[in-house]
Amino acid sequence: MSVQAPTRTKSMKQQQPNEPYRLDADAADAPQRVAALVDALLAANPDHPRLRFLLGGQALPAETIAGLVSGLRRLREVGGAIEVRPDSTAVRDALALTGLEHVFAFPLDPDDAPRRRHFGFATRVAAPILAVLAIIFAAIPAGARDEHTADPTAILANVEARNPSLSSYEGRLHVEIRLASFPFLRTHLDATTYYKRPANYEVVFDRVPALAKGFDKMFADVGDPAGWERRFAITYAGEQAFRGHTDLALRMVQRVRGMIDHETVLIDPSAWAIDSIRYDYYNGGHITMTQTFRVVGGYSMLAEQDAEIAIPFARAVAHGVYTDYRTNVALDDSVFTKRR
Repeated sequence: MSVQAPTRTKSMKQQQPNEPYRLDADAADAPQRVAALVDALLAANPDHPRLRFLLGGQALPAETIAGLVSGLRRLREVGGAIEVRPDSTAVRDALALTGLEHVFAFPLDPDDAPRRRHFGFATRVAAPILAVLAIIFAAIPAGARDEHTADPTAILANVEARNPSLSSYEGRLHVEIRLASFPFLRTHLDATTYYKRPANYEVVFDRVPALAKGFDKMFADVGDPAGWERRFAITYAGEQAFRGHTDLALRMVQRVRGMIDHETVLIDPSAWAIDSIRYDYYNGGHITMTQTFRVVGGYSMLAEQDAEIAIPFARAVAHGVYTDYRTNVALDDSVFTKRR
């Protein structure tokens, strides 16, 4: 049984801190109730707010997923989180198969979070294989499943949920750039890369010689997906083969248009890692960035990036290596001040 969304002044006081809100996932007004609860919580407790849901119902519609993801992003902006626990078999299976059970959790207080139920050996083994199908079907309205579309919001939520207990990091980036057209020169760049949850990402190069002007921004612009939906109009673009497996493709168009016509992002649904980003320019040029990852201190971190640049009058390749990671370190917000 679902409850009425609380008012900003009364209901938040009545709710016990560790008591979850009951919500029917397939209720028509579920997204509005989530938004109202987030509004009330932010008004009552704007510092590291926590919100728990006990989610029931016979399905987990895309609209409810989008409402929960939107609420999660708002809370993460102030260091908060949302936990969702299933209250029906349908919701339990949808959360397990899509991996959203790990998205909607309390990564900032892992010791305080209740133990999660195990859904059985078969489900754990099948989850990586079925994740793509589950996300696609969860994101399609009833009666329209033959359209083969998926919800970019749900896909990006899984990407953002990688390394849930990683609050920050600092590392070094070393880039070799080689011009494949005249004047066939080479140069080397060194930089420090910073990240701080929820959506702060910065690459600061030690120096940028004239030859490399513009190439430095290419590595910085990959950035963090937490801010993509603010910057881009994003649509699902189907599946695409990548190095022996199948990725999900997202097409991104800048809300404030510039020189780039669109970007294509390839995401590996078995790891929710960004395999590739391709930038297509209005002038016919393109830049393709591919990425690999390695485990550092228990976290999946960028290991290497390769870029192939093909723009009018210039061809180049670049190879970047990430080293010397320090995770969960104190970073001053001034690090992320935009540099001109």
